[in-house]
Amino acid sequence: MVENRYVGMKSRGVYETPGGTILHGARRAVESLTMDRELLHLRDSMSQKYASLVYNGYWFSPERIALQSLIDSATSGVTGVARMKLYKGNAIVAGRKAELSLYHPDFATFEEDTVYDQKDAEGFIKINALRLKIKAMVDKAAKPKAKTASKKGR
Repeated sequence: MVENRYVGMKSRGVYETPGGTILHGARRAVESLTMDRELLHLRDSMSQKYASLVYNGYWFSPERIALQSLIDSATSGVTGVARMKLYKGNAIVAGRKAELSLYHPDFATFEEDTVYDQKDAEGFIKINALRLKIKAMVDKAAKPKAKTASKKGR
């Protein structure tokens, strides 16, 4: 790969981490069971900054240490087992389990039960779609003005 070094020059390098690739896939599989979606997004959004700090030699910097605290807290419940299948250069998740899994089949249902009421979805969808409706109204109102302005410019 060709990369941008911290000092401003480009350099070429070869990185191979087959073990790291397998462990990363296994870790992500367990995280998918044990981490809340928003917490996972937050952690992922900071990964690039964390990697950059480490790559540039700032392991002992206060910002890397602060990020580490957040990551450690966010991932404290990540524990479990992932079974990986290795085939022709691919690492495929073949199974996973975790004692602290957030997945519970009795809650993950859309059938008639006490966990989920279909009526709740209607309000949820309306509220989440409100921003899209407003954008469509603004776009629709702006369209005729844009056509009129282009005719005057001829």
